[in-house]
Amino acid sequence: MKSNNIFTSILVFICFALYVKIELTPECKENGKEYTVINQQLQAENDSLKQNNKVLDEKYTGLKERADSLQQRVSVINKAIVQLKQQQYEKINAIDNLTNGELYSFFSNFNTENKHTK
Repeated sequence: MKSNNIFTSILVFICFALYVKIELTPECKENGKEYTVINQQLQAENDSLKQNNKVLDEKYTGLKERADSLQQRVSVINKAIVQLKQQQYEKINAIDNLTNGELYSFFSNFNTENKHTK
């Protein structure tokens, strides 16, 4: 009788295990399908983001090159400004060194020197 009870208990346990397996298997398959769909959506979004990243990297490279070019132009223009300022100061110093007669002839375009004495 004891062996009969043990055998029945084991049989009931096996039946219960099979019932649980049968009931949970479709759920697992459905969850697996849902996860597959979600995974595909995430993969598509990831691919889209990678493509956008490539486009942004190309734009960044172009803008970086343009910024470098503009920086070089600014440097050239600044050098030209410095040279023009130096020339201006040289002219101002030259005017400062003029005598009163030379200043008068400079500003009036009137030459006080005799043409015959040159």
